[in-house]
Order: sequence, then structure tokens, then C-alpha cells
Amino acid sequence: MIATWRRRSSPDIVQDDGPISIITNNEDEELSMRHFGALLTGRSPLCIRRDDMTGVPVASGVATARFTFRRRHLFWSVILGTSVSIQPRALAFLDRGGRMLLEHPIKRATGIHATYEEKTDKLCGVWRRVPREYKRILREGSLYVALIWGDERNNSMESALSGRINRYPALATEMFTSLLEPDHVPTSFSSGPCDEFRVPGKEEGWWGGTAVVTGAAGAAPSLHLAIVYNGVFMPAARDQSVRVLLTLPDRNQTIIDEVQKISKPGYELNVLEVSTPVSAAELRSLSRGRLLLSVEAMGTPDRRISGIVRQRAACEVFHAPLIAERLPAALIPQGLALVYIDKDGSLVYDIQVENLSIIDPKITLVEEQGKRHSQVEILDTRMGILARPSARIFPPLYEDQLAVHIGSDTGPPILRGRLLSRPLPDAASEGPSLLRRTDARMPPTINPVAGLAWIAIDVLCGLNYEVVVNGYAGSWTAWLEGNPNGPRILPGIEGSILEPSPSELLALNSGSAHLNIRTSDNDTEFLRTRLPQISVPPSCLPAGSYSDNELNSNYAQTHMNSPPPDNSLSNTASCYYAGKSYEDGSQWMAAESCHMCGCVHGALRCDAVRCPPVTCAVPTLRPPGQCCPICTNSTKAVWNESHGCHLAGQYHAPGSSWHPYLVPGGYDTCAICTCEFATRQVRCPRVRCPPLKCAEKDAYRPDKKACCRVCPEVKAKKTEEDTPRDQGTPRTAEEILAEGGCKFPDGPLPNGKEVHPSIHSHGEQRCVTCRCKDGEVTCIRKRCSRAACARRRRGDACCACARHRRQRAPPPPPPS
Repeated sequence: MIATWRRRSSPDIVQDDGPISIITNNEDEELSMRHFGALLTGRSPLCIRRDDMTGVPVASGVATARFTFRRRHLFWSVILGTSVSIQPRALAFLDRGGRMLLEHPIKRATGIHATYEEKTDKLCGVWRRVPREYKRILREGSLYVALIWGDERNNSMESALSGRINRYPALATEMFTSLLEPDHVPTSFSSGPCDEFRVPGKEEGWWGGTAVVTGAAGAAPSLHLAIVYNGVFMPAARDQSVRVLLTLPDRNQTIIDEVQKISKPGYELNVLEVSTPVSAAELRSLSRGRLLLSVEAMGTPDRRISGIVRQRAACEVFHAPLIAERLPAALIPQGLALVYIDKDGSLVYDIQVENLSIIDPKITLVEEQGKRHSQVEILDTRMGILARPSARIFPPLYEDQLAVHIGSDTGPPILRGRLLSRPLPDAASEGPSLLRRTDARMPPTINPVAGLAWIAIDVLCGLNYEVVVNGYAGSWTAWLEGNPNGPRILPGIEGSILEPSPSELLALNSGSAHLNIRTSDNDTEFLRTRLPQISVPPSCLPAGSYSDNELNSNYAQTHMNSPPPDNSLSNTASCYYAGKSYEDGSQWMAAESCHMCGCVHGALRCDAVRCPPVTCAVPTLRPPGQCCPICTNSTKAVWNESHGCHLAGQYHAPGSSWHPYLVPGGYDTCAICTCEFATRQVRCPRVRCPPLKCAEKDAYRPDKKACCRVCPEVKAKKTEEDTPRDQGTPRTAEEILAEGGCKFPDGPLPNGKEVHPSIHSHGEQRCVTCRCKDGEVTCIRKRCSRAACARRRRGDACCACARHRRQRAPPPPPPS
């Protein structure tokens, strides 16, 4: 397939001394100074020097980097070529003279950061709060980036690979990238100081290139490639021709074969562009990493550079708070979605939902363009990897037009949220936290809202945050609760706190800090979350660290029953109470206040002691320090604090009875444990339930806390003469709910009742059956087996056949 191409009109793109710019027609994007790139090869004009002014040898290999300037921060990502066998110890920013401006250690962090780097083969980081002077250097094209190898213990510089950071507005539309490396390893490569061989025309080090690839799907799919490269020309070459090849090696198929004439080859960088129409199959092969890009100068095939086309190089994730489309009568569903693309081009996704009444919801990725919605993919699970996604998924994903819809097989979605891109945070974090709706304090007139929050601590001990709230039209403020002197307001939806207090850092490090969202009057809280455990650099924590999660006299009852952490990853925080540290999952008795306390993922939870009833033949004892009466069953019993019973690490006095306390569920009132006064043995019999006289599926609990299930009451039909005509008053909604009924959009449902739901503008949904049982509604849509789907008749309108895709289980968490 012969391709058409456009050449840059600027004659400066091949000059050695001037910065390189790939020009686009989007003037606003160019002026925003957001997107930059760098090619790191042995042909960089920069010579890095040590403190003794000796030159650092140039490392072998090729790498490429991408930079995004966002709110004073410069986010960076690096892809190392296969020629680089050892990971560098640091990434450094330098000026034109080789002066070090910033050195960022490259270490594998924990949490989502480590998982992302492992699954994408990228190095990710950020330069926080870039000074104004360095921003000017970046704008002028005089800022360089370098990868440094050496001993981490003494920060030595044994070798380095550098490149100039140039403005790349075309990266705003990049969907794929390629790192081009020499097909043949350079034979003459000096390992001496950089001064000895960086003379243009005499240097024979590593060369390479990188490509910015944009694919457009639709009725007429096409590809556009912007390639930055060097080293394919012979020394002192003039008027050379360059051949660009894009092939599908698996099928021995050529997609692009174009020859372009270069009048003045550049030593450091050259730029060319190629565009071509492609078929849908070729675009699909592109998205799955099966295409090979090659660049060579005519007559010098031994200097050819090539590389596989893969997903774009930026370190980014896509997130969305999932908002309820309508306000149901029961608990409002809520959730968040987090996705990213791995090195194989697969879609890694994690969708968290709560209060969803559907057991098997349909999760769909939908392209939203105005009022037109097009289904792109179906996800069979809430967490996993979608292998071989459709090529149609990438344009709307990168253009912020891809949304997650969750609902039933028919009707509008129950939850939805549009995926937005954000650079990967720099600090170790467990991912975004779901901001849960606090219905008790929500104004009744407010619409469904949803939100999520990112919190990270950088190496300079700064607190960096980003809060996303959807569905609330008014102004709001975010408050961080982690300081005993009061909460801290976080100004704006995104920002940094340069000097957080030691107590706040301790609370974040232990996973006991909270974040809440309030209305503009700072009076009404409508969203809240307990932040996951966030890694804080040890140098930022004060000596003799302590925690602020002790229970004091002002401990609020609402925090006693605080929910578990808002993430699905493990948390190994500890709790502090009355000057003592308790491990996660432990429990203890606060006898002075008669509260049973437990440590739930670093959060302190305390419940008032619940004493089971006792029946004694003789008067009971209430010894000092005990919260419940003790039954001795003996008139001669003498109280003795020793020789009691031990269970789950707790001491129980002889003759005492108690309900088991389970972390994090609380008291189990359906079991009563007793420390027998005579034998000092513990017995915990459960409440014995009478045998059921009905089928298991028909039994229900009279109320949510009932220990035994009962059968529905069967009333004998009365004749018309026996039925009193004045007793036909229907039950109220309160009576139905008190008997285990359920809230439902069409009205309260009695316990055990089955109905077909009705959707506005769609009518009754005969294919969906909702059943009320013990206060909870379960809705199931009729599904058919694969055999039934294969021979499905038109008359069976309720036969819903699931779409099965090749998916893998989620990756295991990285080792701690």
C-alpha cells in the first residue's frame, strides 16, 4: 500500500543547535506548552560532568521519554529499549551546560504505582512544582533529561544516556508509540568520557528513534506517523533518501512502504511524517502490538532502526466516579471505575460498586458523543483484564468520550461515569478512594452525587491531592481529618500542601485519616471516605511516631461505627488506645466505659457492651470493673478475679456470659458464650432454631437481626359470608417494612413478594423478576444456556445470551 506524506516546512528541524518542534494546527494546544518528548541516544550534544569535571561515559542503548506539564508539575514517563539490560538508578534534569537541576531516584514503589510499571514496562514519575526559571528553560528547548547508572549507596555516575526535551504538541493526539533501535549492534563504541567521542561525524555510538502514531477509526480508518530519529545516515551524508516500512510480520504484509528525500540530514535529530489509509483489520493489528516499524537510509541497511508499535508512552490511568442515573427509594448505588492499558494492549480494569440491587449487572463501555451512545465493549466481571479489546475503544478512551454503564440487560443504566485521563501519581498509593454518600446529612433536594479522591505524599513531604465530584451543581470544599487540632481545608479540586502537620502524616501513614466533602457553607457534609494507608517517606515521619486514633471523651458515636477502608487492597495498619498499640484485627474491652473495641484496618471501632439476659436461681453478682451481671448459681460462691476463662485473647470472669464480638461485624447476638463457674470452661451455643415447615427458599427472617427464619403465614381462605366487610383496611408502608418488607420504586414490597419491575417510558419488564426477602431486593433477568442461545426462537423475547470474551483473571498484587 503506497502512502501519502507531508514534510515539515520549517527548515530548522534538522539543525544541530536549535530545539525541535513538531508543528500542529492546534494553536491553543501549542501555546499551552503541555506535551514534550525526548529521544535518548549516544548522539546527544550534552556532556554530563561529575564534581571533579570529568565527563561521564555515554551508556549503550536507546530510550524515549514523554512529558506532560500539568498545573505546575512535569509528569514524565520513560520506555527503555531492549538494548538496556540494567535499570538506571536515577532520572536527572539538566540545563544546556550540563548543570544538574534535579535528580529523581528510580525505585520500585508499592501499591498501584508498582503494579502499573510492572504491567506496562514504563518508568513513571513527576517533578513537582517546577520553578519559574526552569519552566522558561523548558519553553526555550534548553532543558535536557538523562538516565544515570551507578551505585545507589554513594550516588555515583558510572554512565549516562541523555537527550534534549523538545516541544511535541502532536503528543496530544498520540495513541501508539514505537521505540526504534539499531538492527545491528554498533561495533565501535567507546566507554571513555563523553568528551573523547562526541565530535559530529566521528562518533559511532548508539542511535535510534521514536514514533508518535495516531490511528483514526470509523468509516475510513487511517494512520499518521511522526518519526524522530538519528544515526541512519553515514557520516557527512548529504541529500539522502529515507525508507519507512510498516509491516505485519505474522502475515508477511506491508502496510506502508514510502521513500522520502532528506536534503540536509541532521546529526542529533531528524523529523518526518507519513500518513496512510488502513483497513479495519490493520487497525486491529496495530492495537494488539503486531506491527513493526522500520526506518533506514537508502544504501545503508546495516544502520536500519526498527521497533514494535505499542501503546502510547505516557504513564496514565483513566478513572470515573460512577453516579446513579436516578434517585431510587432504597439505598443509592455508588462506585468508581479505574482502567489502564498494559504493554500487551489489553484493558486492565477495576470497578467497585456498592448498594447495587442487581446480582449480575451488565457492565458496558460506551462511546458517548453528545446524545449518541454506541456500545464498544462488554465486561463480564468487575475486576480483570480484557484481552484483545476492539480497536474502536482507543479513540474515545483517549478523547475522554468513553463511559462505563452498569445496569440490567434492558432499560437505562443504573450507574454511569465518563472515564477521564490523569497522570499516574508519583507516590506509593493504593489507588483512588471512593467518596461515600452520607445520606443522614444530605439535603433532601440534592441529586445523586459521586466522587473519588487521590492522595499522595512526595519525597519532599508535600501532600498532593485531587478530588473529583460529579452530580453536585453548587460549590463545595474538601476537608482532611487527621489533625487533633481540627480538620484542614484543601483549597481547589487539585493542589498541594507543602507542610502537612506531623499528626496528619502519621494518620495518612496508618490509614486512619478521613476526607469529607461539604457544601459551600461548610456546614453540610454529603460525601465522606476513610483514606487507605498511604506510604509516607520515613524521613517525613517524626521520631517516636504515635497515632491520633485513640478513643477520648469526645469520641463521636458516628465514628465508632466507621466503615472499613474504601479500597479492595490489604491494609496492615495498627490502632492506639489508652497508650497501647493494637494490631489490625485485634479486639479488647474498655471496661471504664463499657465498650468493646476492635482495630479494623487501622481504624478504631468501639461498640457499647451488649449483655445477654441471665436467669439465676440466686441473686447475681456485679463485681467492680465488670459491665454485665454474673450468674453463680450458688449461694456460697465467692468472687475471685483469677482462674477465669480465656477466649480470643480476652479474659472472662467465672460465671460471666457474653455475646461473641467479631471484627469488623460487631456483636453476634445469635450466640451466647458462658464461662462456667465450676469448670472454668467456655461454651458458646447458638440459638437453636425450630425446624422449618416450609421450603428453604420460602423461609425468611422477620427482621434483619432475627436469628431464625420463619415460614410465611398461611391463611385459610374464608368464604364470602365469613369475611367481615369492615376489616379490609390495607397495611401501611411502615407495617410492611417492619415485617421484613423492602423499599421499591413502585411502592413497598411485602417480605417474600415477587414482582416484575416497571421502568418509566419502557413499561413492565416481564423478563426481569424482583423478589423481596428479609428487607433486600434481588432482581434476576432470565438467561439461557449456550445450547438454548444457539437455537433461540424469536418468540422467546426474554432469552438473554451473554457475550463471552477472552479475559484473564486479575494479576496478583506485587510482593511487599
